[in-house]
Amino acid sequence: MVIFWAAGLVTVLLLLGLLARYNLWRLPVSWRAPRILMYHRIADDGLSQNKGEGIRTTPEQFAWQMGWLARRGVRFVTISQLMAATNCTKLVAITFDDGYADNFTTAWPTLKKFNATATIYLAPHMPNIERLTPVMIQEMSAAGIEFGAHTMSHVHLPSTNDVIAMQEITESKQSVERLTGRPCSSFAYPYGKFLDRHVAMVKAAGFASAVTTKKRVLPCTRFDAWRLPRLSMVGQMNRFEFWLTITRGRYRV
Repeated sequence: MVIFWAAGLVTVLLLLGLLARYNLWRLPVSWRAPRILMYHRIADDGLSQNKGEGIRTTPEQFAWQMGWLARRGVRFVTISQLMAATNCTKLVAITFDDGYADNFTTAWPTLKKFNATATIYLAPHMPNIERLTPVMIQEMSAAGIEFGAHTMSHVHLPSTNDVIAMQEITESKQSVERLTGRPCSSFAYPYGKFLDRHVAMVKAAGFASAVTTKKRVLPCTRFDAWRLPRLSMVGQMNRFEFWLTITRGRYRV
C-alpha cells in the first residue's frame, strides 16, 4: 500500500512539474487562426549532438518541422499573401529575420521540398553575419519568396535618434526594392523592440504590415497589421515543444 501511495505521489508531482513548465493547460488555438513562424538561421555549425541553439535551428529540425506542418495540410503563404487572405484556415507564414546566407543554401531546398514559401526580412548592412548575396536574393524572389525590410543595419529603434530611425526604416525599404525589383510591403522590428512612434514611421514609409516578436497566434480577426505576433522557433526546441508552440502559441509558461 505504501509503495502504491508513493508511486501515485511521484506521478502527481511529475505531472504538476510538467504543467508548471509547459503550457499544456492552455486550450489549443483553432486552425481558423493563422500562424506566423519566426526563424533566423538554419545551420548545423557542427555543434555537439546536432542540436540548435537560440536563433540557430538545425537543418534536421527545420525539415522535420516543415514536414510536420505539410502533413497536416497547412497552406504556406508569404506575409503579404496572409494579409490579403479572406480565408485564414490553416495558413502558415514562415519568416526569417536578418537575411543569413543559409536561408538560401539550407532553408530554401527544404522549403521547395514541401512546396512552401516564406518571407525574409533583410537588414542589408547588418554587420558580422554571412548575408544573402544579391544573386541569391534575386533568384529566391523570382521563385516567389517575399523579401521584407528590417532596417539597414539592424538598429535598436527605441535607443536610436528619430531622424536616423526613420532613415533606417525608409532606406531599408528602398534597398530591398532595388535588390528584388519588387515592392517591399512588410517590415520586421529589429530585436522586436519599438515604440508607438516607430509604428507611425513604418506606416509613413509605406509598409502595409510589420511583424513583432510577440509570442502568440495571430487572431482570426481584428488584428493590428503593424504589430503582428509570431511564434518563435528557437533552436533548442524539441518536437514536443514545437507542437505546443504551434497549438498553444508558446510552449513555456
